[in-house]
Amino acid sequence: MTPAIRNGLIIAWLGALSVASIVLAIQPADSAQAPAAAHTADYDELTVQRINIVEPNGNPRVIISSKQRMAGLYWGGKEYQHPTRDEGGFLFFNDDGDEVGGMIFKSHKQGDKSAASASMLFDQYKQGETLGLIYGEENRQREAGLRVWDQPDIEMLPAIALSDQLARATTEAQRAELNAQLKKMAEEMRGKGYFTERFFAGKQLGEAVLKLADAQGHPRLVLKVDPQGQASIEFLDAAGKTTNRLAAVK
Repeated sequence: MTPAIRNGLIIAWLGALSVASIVLAIQPADSAQAPAAAHTADYDELTVQRINIVEPNGNPRVIISSKQRMAGLYWGGKEYQHPTRDEGGFLFFNDDGDEVGGMIFKSHKQGDKSAASASMLFDQYKQGETLGLIYGEENRQREAGLRVWDQPDIEMLPAIALSDQLARATTEAQRAELNAQLKKMAEEMRGKGYFTERFFAGKQLGEAVLKLADAQGHPRLVLKVDPQGQASIEFLDAAGKTTNRLAAVK
């Protein structure tokens, strides 16, 4: 996984962006009154910057949004600000009103340098992502594949609340202090197994790769086909040293 993809996934939980205004929303009926009659309509074309699909209790179920109007992070039906979310796409939510995944797409070009990414992610209950179909590249260094992560059973709300504070900070001193707290919290979470990758199948820098890792995230079995078409199977120890290697006979 490239540093940009790894950092983006961690910051997806620990970062924040101001709450976006709702352009199109379905409002819940007053529970004390008789249910309102359902309304349907047919359109040939609809152009909006954001669509919110909500449950009768007001909890979101799906949000489709442009980059400028993308939501913050929802937890328990409450929206927290998210300072680093700068992608458009889809967000998915469970019955508790928690964000549980989505599809996002972004790209950036400056001079002769470029970067792009796209992902479809699904979260473990009350935790971070556990399954992802991910593509990313930086300056033509590309990788794409299916990833599976272990996530520990840890309380996420402190990190979410801290990232919300960061999004609301008004001075550089406040932002520096909150960033330091988030960095420390991220290190503690990684020490507990946050985003431990157990499986990858895809391509990395021109190689077709299948990796299986242990519970600590150390690759232990790697199947690979290099750009020249040479296939190999490697067995590794916890330190990353190859203990056995099988290669096709030329």
